[in-house]
Amino acid sequence: MSDIIQLLSDRDSSPWEGVVGFVPDDVTREASKSNRADLLLSAGQRRAVIEVKLGHIMSAEQQGKYESLQPRPDLYLAALDADRHRVGADVPRWTFISLADLLARWSEAEDPLARSLAVEAAAAVSTWDRSISGVFAARGAADRLPIRVLDQKFLARVATRRIAEDLRSRGRYAGDGVTAGGGIPLVVGWTPIRGEGKDRTFMAEVRWWETKSGGELRFGVDFDPRPGEKEDEEVRRAAYDLATSMADSLDAASIRAHFDAHRPELASLLSRTRSSRPKPRGEWEPVIVHGFAGVPLADGKRNNRNRTRPAFYGDGTLRFQAIAEIDFAEASAADLTDLLDGTLSYLAARQP
Repeated sequence: MSDIIQLLSDRDSSPWEGVVGFVPDDVTREASKSNRADLLLSAGQRRAVIEVKLGHIMSAEQQGKYESLQPRPDLYLAALDADRHRVGADVPRWTFISLADLLARWSEAEDPLARSLAVEAAAAVSTWDRSISGVFAARGAADRLPIRVLDQKFLARVATRRIAEDLRSRGRYAGDGVTAGGGIPLVVGWTPIRGEGKDRTFMAEVRWWETKSGGELRFGVDFDPRPGEKEDEEVRRAAYDLATSMADSLDAASIRAHFDAHRPELASLLSRTRSSRPKPRGEWEPVIVHGFAGVPLADGKRNNRNRTRPAFYGDGTLRFQAIAEIDFAEASAADLTDLLDGTLSYLAARQP
């Protein structure tokens, strides 16, 4: 997208005046001396950095590098409307720019190529904005859309960031990201088990599917070592024992029955045609005692969850989950937020 904006700027730089307050003499892409900024605008002593983001986010490290540039440039984040919340009172140096509004500024340019390109690009970005807005619309709203309309990974990533933000506003720990290797979008929420903090929690995660439309709800127990400590038998056993004691609740039929009683409109989004937990493979007790590294396989290869597993889905030795499928043709992003929040409450209420 920054390539398109630079092309428009090369054809006509005057629309920038209404955005940054000056007409740049130069617009540089990937400016090497300015933290490889997507776009660096300059005119005399005036400078403005434009960071363009769609699927990715600006890390705290990247943000800090921009804010330390000397002389201090004006800083702008150009993104989809759903990312507007990323520029708030806690980041006073930054100004948000709607990508659709920015592109539309060239729609009346005298240059015919710039004008035509801007009209098409602004229309595409506006469609993305409407789609994301629609998946967060309230149930019954005329513009409400199912989450499956976000059929590109970068659009799903924008939605997962917003869902995580909404979960945090409800008092949950939350994060968003992608799976290792496959880059599949996901969003996860956590709530501490009774009397504990962030290192011993229940978790609920929505994960997109990679090869077909749809996704799944993963829910269960998710522990970490105590701050400053390494994983050991105590934390592995505590996580597994809690999951085992709640096996009846870590089940797709059980959680659907819960939502059917309390939020039937959410229950209808969940299904599972096979077992919501896998059959165990190998012996898990030695893994609890020694960890995967301490229990090599008979063929000499490293042990892992693919070769040895308990009767739960999950990763490593501290996460134990069940899975239910979510109907992305009916569920909205707002529904996913409610599902995650409701699942965390369901798990907390069933802790022994």
